[in-house]
Amino acid sequence: MISISTIKRKLADPLFTFKLFERFIAAFCILIPLILWLTDGFLPHAFRSSISMYVYMSNSFVFGMLLSIAAMLFIFNGAVYFKNEQFMHISWHGQWYNVVLGLSLFGVICFPCNEYPIPHYTFAIIFFLGNALVTAFFYKDNDKTLSIIMAILTIASMPFAFFGIVSLLVAEWISLVVISIHFILSTVNMDKQVNFKKHKQLQVR
Repeated sequence: MISISTIKRKLADPLFTFKLFERFIAAFCILIPLILWLTDGFLPHAFRSSISMYVYMSNSFVFGMLLSIAAMLFIFNGAVYFKNEQFMHISWHGQWYNVVLGLSLFGVICFPCNEYPIPHYTFAIIFFLGNALVTAFFYKDNDKTLSIIMAILTIASMPFAFFGIVSLLVAEWISLVVISIHFILSTVNMDKQVNFKKHKQLQVR
């Protein structure tokens, strides 16, 4: 049985809380399409053509709530990077790319796809293409092959959706899974340097 002192010690450890938060974001992103489907009226029913189309479901507040939570998690995650970068082997790039991804999700929410297609799809492209670029360029050396494969899979899924081979929702879900795996990988072997970074001396608290 885990003692209260053990729990307190883990919660006071920035590495533990960072890992927990990153993995929570990963799980949340993967579950977004499933939660939207489950709350879209009485079951059984089919998935909608894309995540964006769930803004038109009867329980549209769920769409806004889920994407707002995801956006705030990304932005807050950027703040976590900023606070802890000097104490941990985490990439400073996380400070800005998480903020960009979070703000782009707010753009998706504020501009429904049918009423404002140009700004909506602009923000959606920034988010999903951003997921691929983040995965492709910001990884640890041990994860290089997997990261590049996932990035290629994300980019390739978009033409498949355009030509009707898969639905846009499937392509979007693939992108969410990829960025989720990226978040999980960032919490493994945190003593290793992230590429695109010069070696740094960590501060000791």
